[in-house]
Amino acid sequence: MACLPASAQLRVVNYNISALEGSASDLQAVFAACHADDAIGPAQPIDIICFQECTQAAVGPLGTLLAASAPVGVSYTLATYTTSSSEDNATGAQALFYRTGRLTEITSGHLDLVTGGGRKSDRWLLQLSGYTSTAARLYVYSSHLKSSTGSANEAERLTGVTTLRNNADTLPAGSNIIFLGDYNMYTNTESGYEAMTTGGVHPAIDPWGTANWTGASNAIKHTQSPRLTTSNLVGGGVDDRFDLQLFTAALNDGMGLAYLPGTVRTLGNDGNHYDIAINTGNNTYYPSNIARSNALADSLHEASDHMPLIMEYQIPAAMSATLQALPPRVLVGAAVPVRAVVSNVASFVWAAGIDDLPFSVSGSQSVVGSASGQAPLAPATAIGQLALDTSSAGIASGIVTVSTTAQAAANPTIQLPVSVQVSAHANPSFSTTVDQDTRALAWSFAVGTANAEIDVTIANFGFAGTASLLLIDGTTSSGQSISAVAGIGSQVGATPATIRLRLPGSAAMAPGSYPATVQVQSSDENLPGRQFYSSTINVTITVDGAPRPEDINQDGTVDGGDLALLLSQWGGPGDADIDENGLVDGSDLGMLLSAWG
Repeated sequence: MACLPASAQLRVVNYNISALEGSASDLQAVFAACHADDAIGPAQPIDIICFQECTQAAVGPLGTLLAASAPVGVSYTLATYTTSSSEDNATGAQALFYRTGRLTEITSGHLDLVTGGGRKSDRWLLQLSGYTSTAARLYVYSSHLKSSTGSANEAERLTGVTTLRNNADTLPAGSNIIFLGDYNMYTNTESGYEAMTTGGVHPAIDPWGTANWTGASNAIKHTQSPRLTTSNLVGGGVDDRFDLQLFTAALNDGMGLAYLPGTVRTLGNDGNHYDIAINTGNNTYYPSNIARSNALADSLHEASDHMPLIMEYQIPAAMSATLQALPPRVLVGAAVPVRAVVSNVASFVWAAGIDDLPFSVSGSQSVVGSASGQAPLAPATAIGQLALDTSSAGIASGIVTVSTTAQAAANPTIQLPVSVQVSAHANPSFSTTVDQDTRALAWSFAVGTANAEIDVTIANFGFAGTASLLLIDGTTSSGQSISAVAGIGSQVGATPATIRLRLPGSAAMAPGSYPATVQVQSSDENLPGRQFYSSTINVTITVDGAPRPEDINQDGTVDGGDLALLLSQWGGPGDADIDENGLVDGSDLGMLLSAWG
C-alpha cells in the first residue's frame, strides 16, 4: 500500500530482529508493511524504530533495508549507537533509527545502562522538529532483558528493571518517557513487570492494561514467535508477549505528545494464531484483504522470531495566526474590527494524531478587547475578533497577541502589529472663519432674466493635515426649482468650492419676492466611518420690475459675465451700450461697476 510522507502522529515501532539471522528480503517487506499499516487509522511512515539484537555487523545492513523500505521522500538517521564484542556475543545491542527531518537527537541525553543478560539498555533523547518546547522531547529506553524462565532469570530481569526505573525517576516530573524492547517476561505477575508499572516518580503505563496476557484469549497481544519450527530463528508458535512498549503519565494525558488510545498492535497478529505459526491457514489481520494479510504473515515468519509492536502517539499543535487586511485609513468613530485568523497547521494524515489548539487573542494600545476559541486544523480557520479605538484622529497602533496554552505547541505566542491612520471628519461651512451650516441669501434679478444664476461658496471648515476632504454631492430645493450647474463633485480641502445655482424658470417670473430653500448635500471621503451632511441656504428671490441694463447677459446678477461681454464689445455698438450713446465705452463701464453685484 502506498504511504505518502506526512507530518502526522508519531508511529513508534520496536522489533527484535534476531541479529539479521532471518531473511533480509522478508525483513525489508516487514518494514514496508510497518509504513503502510492501516489496521488502526491511516498509513503513516515509521518515525521511530528501535531494534533489539542489533550486532555491529547488522547495524549497517539494517539501515540499508530500512532505507529501501521507506516511502519516497522518507529517510532515517541512526541515533547514537554503542556496542561491544561482549554485547555481540549476547545477541547484540540496541539501535534506534528516527525519521530524518521529523526528529532530532539531543546526543547529550544518551546513556548506556547495564540491565543484565550481557547487554546494555540505551536511553535516547529526541526532539520533535519544528517545536521548541522541552515538552516536545521524548526519552526512549530500549532494552533486551535476560531471557528464559526460572527465579534467577526473573531476579536478573528485576535488577535490570530497577536500573531502568532508578534512572528514569531522576528525570524531571512530566517527562515524556517510552520504555520498549524485548523484556522476556512471561506473566503480568512477574516482579520485574510489577516494578515497571508501580511506584516511584515515573511508573510505566501498559496500553494493553496490567491484567493477565497469557493464553489463547490474549493471543492478540503476543509478539513471539511467528514460527512453529526452530532453525536459526526460535520457533514455538505465537504464545508469548515478550515485546513491550510502555509509557509514562505525561504521555497518557491527551495533551501535547500523548499516546493515542487503542492504537497498540502487533503487526500481522490477528489474534487467531495461538501456539501456531502466524502464517498457518489464512491470516485476517486485514479482514477485508486476506491476500495482503497472508503475504505479511509469510514475511513475518521468515524475517525474525519476533513480530514488530506498533503504537501511535499524538503530536502537539502548531499555531498559525495572521490578521485580516485592515484599511490603511479610516475616519474618527469608524467601527473597525481587528480579526486574527488562527489555524492549527500541524500537518496530518489522521486528525486524531494532532492535539487540540485552544487560543486567546488580546490587544494593546489602540487595539481593544479580547477573544478566545478553538483553532481547527488547516486549511480551516477560526477568527478572534478585537476592535480598533478610532475615537480620536492620529495613528491608531497596537499589538495583537495570539497565544495558546496547548502543551508543547509550536509558535505558542504570535504578535501581530497594527497601524491605521485615523482622520478627522470633513466639516461643511458657508464661512471660512466660523462653522456655519445655514446661510441667508438675497438673490435679485430683473424681470425677464432667463436662467438667473448666483454663486455660493462652501468651505471645509478647520481642514488640516489628514482630515477628510469634503465631497460636494448635490443639491435639492423647495419653494422654487433651483439647480446646481457647477461645483457638484468638488473635493474641498483648504480652498473653498464655488457652487453655481440656477433658476431655469426665472424669465417667466413676475416682479415680486419669492422664498426658496436649497439643501447642499455633502460627505466625507469614501472611507470607513464616512458621514453625510446637509447644509441649508434660505433664499429670498427678488424680481425687479424692469430689467437692469447693467445685467448685460440677463442672468439676474451684475458680475464678471457682464464685464466680459462689455469688454468684448468695446468701441462698438452692442448690448453693452448701457447709456445708449452708440458706443461701448468708459461711461458704460462705470455704470456697470456701480451696479456690480
